[in-house]
Amino acid sequence: MIIGYKGTYNFTCINHKFEIGETYELPGIPIMCHYGFHYCTNAINVLTYYPIMPDFKLLEIEDLGESYSRWNKSVTNKLRVIREVPIEECEKIFNKQIEIFENEVKITDPDGHWEKHQFDKQRNRIYFESSTGRWVKRKFNENNDMTYEECSSGFRTTMEYCSSGCLTSKTTEYLNSDGTVMSVR
Repeated sequence: MIIGYKGTYNFTCINHKFEIGETYELPGIPIMCHYGFHYCTNAINVLTYYPIMPDFKLLEIEDLGESYSRWNKSVTNKLRVIREVPIEECEKIFNKQIEIFENEVKITDPDGHWEKHQFDKQRNRIYFESSTGRWVKRKFNENNDMTYEECSSGFRTTMEYCSSGCLTSKTTEYLNSDGTVMSVR
């Protein structure tokens, strides 16, 4: 029996909704990164694929099917959802204090270093700030394409897209400490 951990947002992963105690099976052979139910045997590795957002849910699962593992990730064609791992247990597993608000997450390391992340309704990260003073602001269009990014280092980038979503132009500027703007190529 293989026990693993699956990251989801509001119990959903790629339009597949999971429920505690239920078993799910897909026909055919699982293919890493393409087809199947993906999970990690070490819970902390889930953060590589699912950063903590306001609706983050960590599920403990049992692999019941044909499976394949590579690096820190596994894929199976059949699993059973054992339970949702409570946020207090996630804090112990990840060795971080996690505060989740409506559209914001604050994560604090044991040494006191913290990061704040704000998200829009489509889960786009629109603001990031850390205890080091670093910050990033972003804007997205209705298609979830990033249209603007500005960061504490002085860089700001504007992106434009065609109607089919292809990037058509990208302009990056640097704001010097004297207030002058320099184009970056």
